[in-house]
Amino acid sequence: MQRTGQSRTRLYVAVAQQLLTAIATGEYLPGTRLPGDRDLAERLDVSRATAREAILALELVGAVEVRHGDGTYVRAHPAVEAIEETALDVAPRELIEARRSVEPAVAALVATRVDTDTITRLQRIVDESAEIVADPAALTRFLALGLSFHAELALGCGNTILSGIVGQFVSAESHPLWVLINQLAVSSMAARQGQLDDHRRIVAAIRAGDTAEASRVMTDHLAAVDTVIFHPAASEAAPPAS
Repeated sequence: MQRTGQSRTRLYVAVAQQLLTAIATGEYLPGTRLPGDRDLAERLDVSRATAREAILALELVGAVEVRHGDGTYVRAHPAVEAIEETALDVAPRELIEARRSVEPAVAALVATRVDTDTITRLQRIVDESAEIVADPAALTRFLALGLSFHAELALGCGNTILSGIVGQFVSAESHPLWVLINQLAVSSMAARQGQLDDHRRIVAAIRAGDTAEASRVMTDHLAAVDTVIFHPAASEAAPPAS
């Protein structure tokens, strides 16, 4: 694994993302025991400490279960645990609460300042997402595009304070646990398609200059994110989104 220019935080997140992709593609089925940290370190060309940090992060987001003295197993029904603030990140529930408070207003502001360059950048992200939405092996890239969508949208609001806030919300460096939780949430095709459809609707509302619709769709989108991540049972009975 390439380590040049990567921070320690980024490296363990990258390892955890690789493992989540392997789980999504069926390499490690529910109930399967993952390789030990020594084997993972050798396979992925990282230190054992980094491999252990990746496993810890996956345990925190509910993707695996660590059975002391026995090993680490893929959970049959991954679900986000009650994560409080840790040395790795802030509490994800606080992050989604903040996003739901800020981003609908930002989307409405972007719609009042319709900019061709912003629309072009957002459409490019949506188009690339559509190309890989059906490929579970492309989960990491799909997730990165989704975060970029929100960051690029905020840049179009014309307010550097708000765009900086949203950019920090969706920063993989600032919120590594959120990145892993989000990847876990979009592991299903239905969830990825839900995210893509929401992003298309947001772009359409902004292109039309419809501030109310842009705010409404963003509100619904982030509510769906909240539901899929923190209330997965409820999300099974509703249209999926990531």
